[in-house]
Amino acid sequence: MHAALLNDLPDVLYSIDAQGRIAWISPNAAAVFGYSVAELIGTDAARLYIRPDERLEVVERIRHARGRAARAEIEMRRKDGAAIWVAIYACAHYNSDGRFAGINGAIRDITEVWQTRKTLQDSEDRFRRLSDVATEAICIHFQGKIIDMNKAFETLFAYPREELLTMWAWDVIDPRDIPLAKSMVAQQYEAPYEVRGVRKDGSVFPMEIYSKHSWMGANSVRVTSIRDLTQSKKAEASVRLLSQAVEQSPVAVAVVGCDGVVQYVNSAHAGITGHPSAEVVGRNLALLYPGKAKAALEEFWQALLAQGEWRGEVQVKRQDGARQWQQVYGSKVATPGEDTTHYLLQIEDISIRKDQERKLQHQALFDGLTDLPNRVQALDRLGQQIDQARDRGRKVALLFVDLDEFKAINDSLGHEYGDELLVLASERLRQAAGSAGVVARFGGDEFLVIMGDMEDADAARTVASGIVESFAQPFTISRRELIATASIGLAIYPEDGRTQQTLLRNADIAMYQAKLAGRNRFCFFTSRMNEEAEARLRMEGELRRAVGTDQFHLAYQPLVEVSTGRAMGVEVLLRWSNPELGHVPPDRFIPQAETSGVIVPIGRMVLHTACRDARRWVEAGHTDLRLCINVSPRQFQDAGFLDDVRAALGNSGLPPGNLELEITEGLLLTERGDVDVLLRTLTDMGILLSIDDFGTGYSSLSYLERFPFDTLKIDRSFMIGMLERQERKVLVETIVAMASGLGLKVIAEGVETAEQLAHLAAINCDIAQGYLFSRPVPAAEIPPLLGRVFR
Repeated sequence: MHAALLNDLPDVLYSIDAQGRIAWISPNAAAVFGYSVAELIGTDAARLYIRPDERLEVVERIRHARGRAARAEIEMRRKDGAAIWVAIYACAHYNSDGRFAGINGAIRDITEVWQTRKTLQDSEDRFRRLSDVATEAICIHFQGKIIDMNKAFETLFAYPREELLTMWAWDVIDPRDIPLAKSMVAQQYEAPYEVRGVRKDGSVFPMEIYSKHSWMGANSVRVTSIRDLTQSKKAEASVRLLSQAVEQSPVAVAVVGCDGVVQYVNSAHAGITGHPSAEVVGRNLALLYPGKAKAALEEFWQALLAQGEWRGEVQVKRQDGARQWQQVYGSKVATPGEDTTHYLLQIEDISIRKDQERKLQHQALFDGLTDLPNRVQALDRLGQQIDQARDRGRKVALLFVDLDEFKAINDSLGHEYGDELLVLASERLRQAAGSAGVVARFGGDEFLVIMGDMEDADAARTVASGIVESFAQPFTISRRELIATASIGLAIYPEDGRTQQTLLRNADIAMYQAKLAGRNRFCFFTSRMNEEAEARLRMEGELRRAVGTDQFHLAYQPLVEVSTGRAMGVEVLLRWSNPELGHVPPDRFIPQAETSGVIVPIGRMVLHTACRDARRWVEAGHTDLRLCINVSPRQFQDAGFLDDVRAALGNSGLPPGNLELEITEGLLLTERGDVDVLLRTLTDMGILLSIDDFGTGYSSLSYLERFPFDTLKIDRSFMIGMLERQERKVLVETIVAMASGLGLKVIAEGVETAEQLAHLAAINCDIAQGYLFSRPVPAAEIPPLLGRVFR
């Protein structure tokens, strides 16, 4: 229905972004401009202007209106090259920080109106030039009403021009000859004929009339030449009553007496108002506007009586029950020579326009997917709650809600699943917040819950707890159950901020802390979080500046074959020395590099440098060297990862069989189909794969069966107290036995004592790594360690 409505509208609706590109346009654009919607979306709006520099003037006028509607008339060009004139009605809209975000508006083709206007102007100019030098009296009348005349006409009838413009053509003809004159006009008679004229002083004189049909734009007029036959006979053309034009008008017209009784309506009145003429004429106007519209009409009528003019909008209920918006313009009409005053009403049905305005207003304030208040409205409501709390000495809570692992769901299952998940999540948020909070979609998978008029933070804590509990239940989408927990940050006014921006920033910081604490939980903002956030921002800035410099360097730790004690490989470890921060531990900067995406160029550097170093060691005779490099899940998400691996091997000359990539379990949790393809592509290239830190996360035997792993690494945390704690000892023995049964090599990290090594040898663990053999060392110190037997 909406598509049909948009196609039938006379106005083309559109939305333009801050860069001047067309973001959305209604389908009826094809009828006006000749372009399909697809041809227009994403293109510069200036392409439609015949003079593109005029668009800058129009945009400046719209922006200067600061959200109010602005109007402009501009010449544009259709796809076929034809020029058209359009009227633009538009409003600017702004981001939450007040920056200009684009324009929403409507375009109407006014080419016909413009041409008519131009024709009338040209016609009037020609008429003035020709008629004012003519000796004969000439006038133009439209439907009997005198609309122009030359000087000779004014002289002939002794009326001033201003008075003539209020008169009818019949007013200068003797009443006895009016029937004849009317007959000539009715016949469209275009030969000269004689009648008697009447001057202003009442004197009668014979005159010859020569009247001919003509056009002024789309209006049919008569140009009349009058010659005085006795003292230069004067002529006056016949006139038709104005009612004919009124009857043909598409606008509803009503004539109302000063007592409010309707005396006349045109034919369009019944179609627009739904009231047949027979039921309207002779009745009081108030009877046509029952219910709530009656008060609006009373205001209108009193203003009309007092001021003689009124314009406004009234919502009425038609006889068929439909709600209708009417635009009503009323003006006083005083008939010359009569004391009676009448009022002329012009009525237009603007229901479609009002509906479009409502929809545009809704789109500007509500999210199109979830129908929740959007960012703009959320910040406005937050500001209102802050103002009220400041006046009443109360508190406001802002909950910043972010869905955990939403991107993984969206990427693996598709945007349809992601959109449906957002809709279901918004419903759960509404239920959890209840009447106490306003839920809004901030953007992407981020939501806000605004709670005002609070005495303390207990209510906010209850809502946050309810959200976490609600999201713990699976979401069912297309008969598929998905787990999407939520991390929530809370900031309280006035303790955590006194403005929308401060509360929003601090709630976001608290949400990030909830993520770091393990997700699926909520955290209240503390000042320490702000310090940590600033430290993270500082570290991220230093990380970005460090890429491509010598601040990063690699260290290598030997991998020792347990059965022989021979060093048969190395693991690559990344180190960072920053001039400002000093030596930063990997467990501090690598998570930050992951979050910011800087890990991708850093990982690329690690691949190329380590492969070059390993190639030298292979050429030195260590042909079975195993080079283990840990790969971040963020690197796997990068489209160029495979190309980076191929380039590192190709540029260094390292055989693929010497390279082993270590993968964390977090990558496997996403269940993305492209991960499976990527891992098998690496295996097909001859590269070895190991699963890192097995047993510390959501370890699943299905990973070992499903994915083509060669090696399983036991995390160093299992080595601590392995010989003293029986349950830990059993776990290590079980993991080794399981891996052996699946044909996988096992690497034990964190080996520091000979007793640990002896036990690993007893249970047939393949490879060990740890301080017992060597600390991580620079590449230059690795050659003496390779091939060495550690006992």
